Amino acid sequence: MQILNDSNTLELDFERICILYANVKFAIFGTAAAICFLYFVIYKYSSPGLANLWVAFNLFAYIPRIILSILFMRKLKNQEITLVNVKSWEDYMTLSCIFPYLCFVAVIFLPYGENEFLATAICALMFMTMATGGALALTTSLGPIMLYTSLAMFSIIGKSLLLHDMIFTLLAFFMFIGYLLIIRLIIRQNKTLIENITLKIHNKLFSLIDPLTKLGNRRRLDLHVEKLVPASRRSGDPFSLIILDIDHFKEYNDTNGHAAGDELLIKVADILQDCSREQDLVVRYGGEEFIVLLPQTLIKYAEMIAERIRITVKEKTGVTISAGLAEFHHKTNFDQLLQKADAALYTAKRNGRDQYVLAPT
Repeated sequence: MQILNDSNTLELDFERICILYANVKFAIFGTAAAICFLYFVIYKYSSPGLANLWVAFNLFAYIPRIILSILFMRKLKNQEITLVNVKSWEDYMTLSCIFPYLCFVAVIFLPYGENEFLATAICALMFMTMATGGALALTTSLGPIMLYTSLAMFSIIGKSLLLHDMIFTLLAFFMFIGYLLIIRLIIRQNKTLIENITLKIHNKLFSLIDPLTKLGNRRRLDLHVEKLVPASRRSGDPFSLIILDIDHFKEYNDTNGHAAGDELLIKVADILQDCSREQDLVVRYGGEEFIVLLPQTLIKYAEMIAERIRITVKEKTGVTISAGLAEFHHKTNFDQLLQKADAALYTAKRNGRDQYVLAPT
């Protein structure tokens, strides 16, 4: 399994959608403040009944969005949100925003009688403030912020034109120009945020890669194990570990030179990748030592993979490898598993190399 592959796009989606949900609470708090303010505007310039009705609709409309946010955070904490399923949560958020946004912008179309010009101006100011806040909070996902900005701005434009007043007609024109500028700004900001997240992911990935073999390194192994062990304990699924190294590598280096030694390490790394499965993790553990971590794999199947690796390395490189195998049991921890596999590796060395040995259960 390669460290740098198509999963980068999935990880990008995961990062930005997690940021979206983390920022939703700020958007909801901002909206709540705006609703409270506009309630008094409606109460004063329209009627108490309409004010109460408008607030009731908004509170009802925001319930699914709040529940969705709580559910996402809970599932994220329980590791039920994954790279594979996270994208659908962005669609859920966008859909959950449609009704609340429609209810919110409806405030500008309520009857205000002789105070209609003043109320429209106040609503327009509030909509612009909300659009600015939304651009800051929700720009990792274009769907929700583009939806709100479009509804808010075209509501202002539409209501301004309905007033048949020269000042408000000019306001509608400048609002349309402002809408185009805000959309352009949102797209640019979204692009900048995506680039920053991508850079963060790349930096993280490169910090997990052995520069010579392009396999994972010890840090990559540690991060993987942090998730694998609890998941294995929860599900009861076993996993196995193979630790191996190249026999007489120091002599090979001394005889053929360090450049040839590096080439050999790269060839062995490629063989390990070819002989392992998509879900397996292959890391360079240090020097000429490698680890293959096999999730949901009994030791008897790990033996088959180890033997395939041993034969393939010998056929393609002319050198031999020795390996130790161990299976995870829920009463042990990963360090103990690694120690058992390492002890089995040294047993294979003492027994003449070019073989694998199973750690005792």
